Amino acid sequence: MIIKLLLHVYKLLPSRLQEIASWLLASKMTVGVCVAAFDPENRILLFRHTYHPGGMWTLPGGHLHIGESPEAGLIRELREESGAEVKLISLIDVEVSPHWPGHMTLYYLADLLHPPRYSSAEVEAWDLFSLDELPARILPEARRVIARAQEFINTHHDKKSNEAKV
Repeated sequence: MIIKLLLHVYKLLPSRLQEIASWLLASKMTVGVCVAAFDPENRILLFRHTYHPGGMWTLPGGHLHIGESPEAGLIRELREESGAEVKLISLIDVEVSPHWPGHMTLYYLADLLHPPRYSSAEVEAWDLFSLDELPARILPEARRVIARAQEFINTHHDKKSNEAKV
C-alpha cells in the first residue's frame, strides 16, 4: 500500500525531481581501475601507494570520476600519479570487493610506453619488477592479477606483433 502511494507521488514529480529521487534511492557503487603494465623487457610496473599500510606494493590505478570511461580514468590516474603512459590491450579481470561493499575493480593489461617520471602525494615509490623477482610485500590481489595477466598473454598475445588477438 505504501509503495503504491510513493509510486503515485513519484509520477507527479517533474522529471528532474524524478531523476534526483531515483539517484538518491538507488544503490551506490564505486569503481576502481588498475593496470598490469609491462615494459618491453617484460617487467611489471608496481606502485607503493601512501595509503596502503605496511609499504605494500600493488598495481597502479585509482577510482573513476562520474561519467568517465574506465579506459580514460585509468590513463588519467597514471598521468596524475606518476606521469606514466600505457597502451591498453584488454580488460582481463573484474572483481567485486568482498571487503568493501559497493566497490568493484576493473583490471587491464597494457604495454608500458613511458615509465613514471615522478612520484606524487599518493605514490610513495614505483619500480619495474621481473616476474621471477616480485617483491615479498605485494598485495594478494595484485599477485592474483599479475598471474591472470600472464595467463592472458600466454593464450591471447602475439609476442611478435605486440598486439592482442581478441
